[in-house]
Amino acid sequence: MPKARVKELEIAYSLRGSGEPLVMVAGFTQTKETWGPVVSHLTRHFQVLTFDNRGVGETTFPAGNFTIADMAQDTVELMDALGIDNAYFFGVSMGGLITQTILLDRPQRVRKAALGCTSHGGRHAVQPAPEVMAGLSSMTDPNVAPRERMLRALPILYSDDFIRQQPERVEEFQEVAARYLPHPAGASAQFQALSYFNVKKRLSEIRQPVLVITGDQDRMMPPENSRLLAAGIAGAKLQLVEGAGHSFFHEQPQQVARALIEFFSDP
Repeated sequence: MPKARVKELEIAYSLRGSGEPLVMVAGFTQTKETWGPVVSHLTRHFQVLTFDNRGVGETTFPAGNFTIADMAQDTVELMDALGIDNAYFFGVSMGGLITQTILLDRPQRVRKAALGCTSHGGRHAVQPAPEVMAGLSSMTDPNVAPRERMLRALPILYSDDFIRQQPERVEEFQEVAARYLPHPAGASAQFQALSYFNVKKRLSEIRQPVLVITGDQDRMMPPENSRLLAAGIAGAKLQLVEGAGHSFFHEQPQQVARALIEFFSDP
């Protein structure tokens, strides 16, 4: 995969498809390879940019902590390196935090944004259950075996029905994730960055069209967070993907791609 030099980083990315640019901003520990089939549906309509956030995958990163604002800056500078002035955005989970930061601080870079399974952060956000937080924390623990980390993540990422009814797809996603497991230090740095995020008081500043979309069975980021986010952004649309969990774009890739295409294409 190609890499773009951005200050002290080398950001690994993939650019596929043709048409107007669509920047897909990944969630916690997610890499460009783990988006699943939703990408292939979107590349028929857009030039899709996926990349590894600092801390995971093939993107290098300096030692020490970093913030969501740092990752937002990385995203914008990657766009600069690739000659992308502005684009549609689809950010999920932590990627939704990054996308909100760009909407607020670099609004001219965003045409429209879809915020998936995410939150405005802060103490007014609806927190996941303690066992979910424990599962997330184990992903940063070097003493937990990689396979055990993946098994703990399954019920956090997917709905019960999807795990039970489509075990072959779950296994496929596991196999891909196993090839791109994050280093615990990178995962820990990302986890710390997202833990301090809070833009609730600034949501009214967002002027670009926004679609808030999530699975209605999301355990990691309870759906009430999407309702709060949509309520705080003027004119935002809210869409719940019925029966889907946190990785709703894995469970229902065609439905999600269709919703994104309709939203981005609507004048």
